[in-house]
Amino acid sequence: MRTPTMSDPASSQGRHPPSRTTNADETRLSTARRNEAIARLPVLGWAAFAGERRAPLPSIDEHGGNIVYTTSGRAAIALALRAVGCKAGDRVLVPTYHCPTMIAPVVRLGAVPEFYPLTASGAPSMSFLARHGRGVRAMLVAHYFGFPQPLGQLRGFCDANGIAMIEDCAHAFFGVVDGRPVGAWGDVAIASATKFFPVIEGGCLVGSSDAVRDLHLKSRAVRDELRAGVDAIELGARHHRFPGLGVLLRTVFGLKEVMRGRPFDVVSVDDADTVQPASVEELDDELTLHSPTRVSRWTLLHTHRARIVANRRRNYALLASELADLPGAAPLRPRLPDTVAPYVFPLQVDNPQPRYRALRAQRLPLFRWDRVWPGTPVLADDVGPRWSTEVFQLACHQDLSESDVRAIAATVRRVFNSLD
Repeated sequence: MRTPTMSDPASSQGRHPPSRTTNADETRLSTARRNEAIARLPVLGWAAFAGERRAPLPSIDEHGGNIVYTTSGRAAIALALRAVGCKAGDRVLVPTYHCPTMIAPVVRLGAVPEFYPLTASGAPSMSFLARHGRGVRAMLVAHYFGFPQPLGQLRGFCDANGIAMIEDCAHAFFGVVDGRPVGAWGDVAIASATKFFPVIEGGCLVGSSDAVRDLHLKSRAVRDELRAGVDAIELGARHHRFPGLGVLLRTVFGLKEVMRGRPFDVVSVDDADTVQPASVEELDDELTLHSPTRVSRWTLLHTHRARIVANRRRNYALLASELADLPGAAPLRPRLPDTVAPYVFPLQVDNPQPRYRALRAQRLPLFRWDRVWPGTPVLADDVGPRWSTEVFQLACHQDLSESDVRAIAATVRRVFNSLD
């Protein structure tokens, strides 16, 4: 594991030997190591089964219809395209603000992605669709950051033009918009389980059509089942989520790592200074046709959901308070409606490049969608390109403690102050 270092201005002036570090350097390194121990996504532990079983908000897999559990959100998109009858050569509307895994299934199918711009609220531009949105087979529309988008007008447009709406709820497993639960607006809807539940893999496709009901996915091999269970427990042990069994589990997994010549420590993340090109190779066709492991599905169905919603809302509100007056940045969504269970805390940042590199060097659990699909156009009045670099997505999931959240906010403030 490579430990990030910070340059020492005094050293460049000859006041310190190159090999020496200042107190400031040591503080930065200590902070980075502490941040590295913060869970990037939900992790399995006893707490996952604490509190009320049902959440106060409806979820995508609770409001009826046919449900197919998948290995991932991207696999669910690939299956959704097939369920609505998309084929090679069909045009599919997709947003300019995206993760490459949203676009890869369209291209892999042989369909043609047609990009549409977003308004300041993250909604599709209806004026653009009125001019360019006809003659397409399907449309992918996302609820960004966990905030459900009003879709009544878009639903009417799709019905009038024979367009199948694929509702992307990867960021919004829970929520309500205009009186309907998330996932109930589209002809089909997809979700990602790993963003909200302590599972190694998982997603789902929901819809009322026979095409969804008749999807039959392959079962997983026994080795996959065992690996999924072991990996989930090991990650929980690394983050000390099994009180009473922690010492035993850490000893067992620690011996495994020693045998491999590695220390048993929290899994680190790679530096994100270099943006890799998006590719259809990110979509595994074989996994798309398989069900998730039984252990992943069992965990998804048995995790107590009230804690997920409550803790995410608490952590989001705490970040909003801690970062409210941050110079050079502002919460993209400062208000948290009662109908929202957030995925992340979106922070819109001025001068984003150096700030993003510095925050990643501090091992904070954050990312941005700066890997846009090749050929994504620049469109008038579109926030998509700006969001891809300016919007930092900070973790606010249920397995972050208040101390973790305050540490994240404190690091953001210190980094921003150091760069001003």
